[in-house]
Amino acid sequence: MEQTIEMAAIDGTTIALQSVHITGQISGLLLSTSIRQQYYNDSGKALEVVYTFPLGWDSSLLGMEVEIGSKRLQGVVIEKKEAEAKYEKAIEEGDTPVMVQESSPGLYTANLGNIKAGESIGVEIRTAQLLRFEQDQIRVKIPTVIAPRYGDPHKDGGLAPHESDGVDFLVRYPFTICLNITGETAKAKITSPSHKTVITATDNDVSVLLESEAALDRDFILLLQGLAGHSFALSVADEEHHTMLASFCPKLPVKADPLLLKILVDCSGSMAGDSIWQARKALQTILRELSPQDFISFSRFGDRVNHATRSMEQCTPEALQKLFPIVKRMDAGMGGTEMENAVLSTCKEVSLPENTSLRPSLLLITDDLYWNNGSILRAAMESGHRFFTVGVGSAPAECLLREIAEKTGGACAFVTPNEDMAAVIVRMFRRMRTSQTNKLSISWGSEPAWQSSLPASIFDGETLHLFASFTEAPMQVPTLSWKADGKINTATPEFITATENRDVARLGAAQRIKTASKQEALSIALKYQLVSDQSSLFLVYLRESEDKVTELPEIHQVPQMMAAGSHGYGSVVCDINEYCRMSKKNLNISAFMRYESESEFSLQELKGEFFGEEDLESVAHSSPHELLKYFDKQALAYQDYAHVLTLIQIHGFTGADYVPCMIADFANQEGITLEQAWAVFLDWLMIRLVNEYRPSRHAKRLLRSQMKTFGRTRRTAFHTVLNSRFSDLSVTAWKGTE
Repeated sequence: MEQTIEMAAIDGTTIALQSVHITGQISGLLLSTSIRQQYYNDSGKALEVVYTFPLGWDSSLLGMEVEIGSKRLQGVVIEKKEAEAKYEKAIEEGDTPVMVQESSPGLYTANLGNIKAGESIGVEIRTAQLLRFEQDQIRVKIPTVIAPRYGDPHKDGGLAPHESDGVDFLVRYPFTICLNITGETAKAKITSPSHKTVITATDNDVSVLLESEAALDRDFILLLQGLAGHSFALSVADEEHHTMLASFCPKLPVKADPLLLKILVDCSGSMAGDSIWQARKALQTILRELSPQDFISFSRFGDRVNHATRSMEQCTPEALQKLFPIVKRMDAGMGGTEMENAVLSTCKEVSLPENTSLRPSLLLITDDLYWNNGSILRAAMESGHRFFTVGVGSAPAECLLREIAEKTGGACAFVTPNEDMAAVIVRMFRRMRTSQTNKLSISWGSEPAWQSSLPASIFDGETLHLFASFTEAPMQVPTLSWKADGKINTATPEFITATENRDVARLGAAQRIKTASKQEALSIALKYQLVSDQSSLFLVYLRESEDKVTELPEIHQVPQMMAAGSHGYGSVVCDINEYCRMSKKNLNISAFMRYESESEFSLQELKGEFFGEEDLESVAHSSPHELLKYFDKQALAYQDYAHVLTLIQIHGFTGADYVPCMIADFANQEGITLEQAWAVFLDWLMIRLVNEYRPSRHAKRLLRSQMKTFGRTRRTAFHTVLNSRFSDLSVTAWKGTE
């Protein structure tokens, strides 16, 4: 008999959701996944479990299988009203119905009725999603958590009364993922900025696994680099038709036209922590990219709007110099989020330069955590501005930012805390200057029975997915044509990849639903078994008469984990301590130590990328005395040595980056932990400076607690090594300027 381990919150509350495991395959720009949610009822009574979860942008929910007891059942897509009626009937009859519905754009809810005490149930959901090039790389985003959003989830977000986006700070849901990458896409350079992964390549494909068990507190991100500009074509037999998916990434020339740039930054409480740090650093970089021919305004918002400039100002050195300190002081202390008012105010009240024919561009940086998307989208579309949106954080919602960008003629990008936000935003900024073409055409080689419509315009490097249906198998590769700078350009896939993956045809049908009438859309959803706003996945486990549930189940709304880094809750930025743990064993002490993950970073790059310059300058340990003084202060404030050590490393060593490198090397050579090495170093430093600095008793106690396993002889040996490495503690030697 299989033993089930109870999942409970730290306070002892039983949680029905046990774990989530995702398997998937990437072929071309198509991602197919199977999401297994494992539940267990240890409450001692019958439950109705309700779990609302996110799916990626442009994902389609395609199927469901459920394991309960020794049975494995398969769900079918039926009309939403019919599914709800059958669900309630099954509850009343003591059976176990399972229903998955679309709750809101990008959000779905699994409803599991009449789960008896002690029962385990596995729900396996199949999805498919079209991937896109972003910043010259394919970005795979698999959402796992719904971060807290502003507004009413029921009134503004469309969630039903029994559906919940509530957060429990004490729960933790284990999460694993296994992806297989095939074909041309397997030739990419593969990295993950969100999770530690194990990547294994064979002759024909690549597998991606998590290095260790993770949790549902951040989106899984995979970056596939080195394929920019590639075109793909997939074809599948679809009953009496053949469906083709053609994917292109056109290249357009860069222009040097003047730019009317309005910057609008979310400074609400949810941006606290990782997101606001990144935004400050990125905007400082943007200011350096502007030239005197450009015009700029800068605004911030939370529950109110603050315009640093009431009109767009020419980007003279003097004007930009005034903005730098405003950006550097920017924080997430502006309360709640009133994005609609902020968008309207920035578009209408910040005046444009006189006699300009240029269309203004608005760069919006936010974590996109709002329920009232409709009114914000309308405000953006009516503004006459092009919106370039950047979603930040570990779990931003995609729908609003992508729709705003697409429907205003702009572009959208996302960045996690461990990515270089400055680089992403700079590339987005440069994209504003690129050509935009609205003269697109496609040749399929033969006349399609149906094809998806071409967009009104595209930007350089933007992914374009087009579907077509044929009565016979297509033999000729499709060709996309566009006009730029008076020249006709084309893009063509090298070949057509025939696949048996029917997801291609079903995704094509999902595209047809978007432009079909309500009646036709329902017909397509039922024919292709697609979950939509009119259709749901449904099945029922019929119980034997003696096994029926006789009492009404108690509803159990599965809470979300808190998204890491959101609202200042924790951080997913890799700190220096983590990189030290992964350091190379043979170090060149005369140079900055470099750390190895999927790519390399110096300590200087890490600090510059992840922490605002003003933070470093205010507390950087510019001398050994300053370091001891800071340690003493934090030791008095906190009783947690690990926390104090993290603060020491975060706040930098101005001009003395080799100091933590030396300590990491010392730990490796002596066979001790990094925490112990720091304790030895600080203890030795106190002795060396005994006549110049007197630490508090508590600071010395804290160090003794870390060194109690070392005897006097070993402590003396450590000090001898450090004396040879740090023979000179003058400020110039500390900064490496001798």
